[in-house]
Amino acid sequence: MFYYLFLPFTLFATYINQGGYVLIVLFIVALYMWILLTERFFFYKYLLKDEINESFISYQNMVTADNWTNQKIKKMFLAEITLSKNKNINQIKGLVALCPLLGLLGTVTGMIEVFDVMAFTGTGNPRAMASGVSKATLPTMTGLVISISGLFAITFLERYINTKTTRKIKVFDND
Repeated sequence: MFYYLFLPFTLFATYINQGGYVLIVLFIVALYMWILLTERFFFYKYLLKDEINESFISYQNMVTADNWTNQKIKKMFLAEITLSKNKNINQIKGLVALCPLLGLLGTVTGMIEVFDVMAFTGTGNPRAMASGVSKATLPTMTGLVISISGLFAITFLERYINTKTTRKIKVFDND
């Protein structure tokens, strides 16, 4: 009964043991990336519309008789919406780009282990080299999987941002 409760932790510990400590760093980066992506999805789904409406109400309260001033005020509110809309997007893109590089770091550390085993035992013992080869390939695969999933998510997120906000910001053009 209790075995099944701890099975995911056991599998995770086995995976880390087979792939090396770079996988822990990759796991932390992936967790942080997905927290940021989840926050952005939540913001666009539930909070952006209210922020646009509040900005429009504030804009309407500041409207004057001078058309030039009104255009500058409108641009100011649109810039504020754009800033809040694009918050953390570049950070997410940076984390997506970082994951394959961390996977390559794991590859290098795994290959160093392979070369250490080869120097100690020679090239005639493939079973002794298997651990290092595992530590060389698992981080690369993990980094690429995390990066590809993050790339799909950020592409979907940017498309969602552009389609939703262009429709919602048209409120400013109808004043």
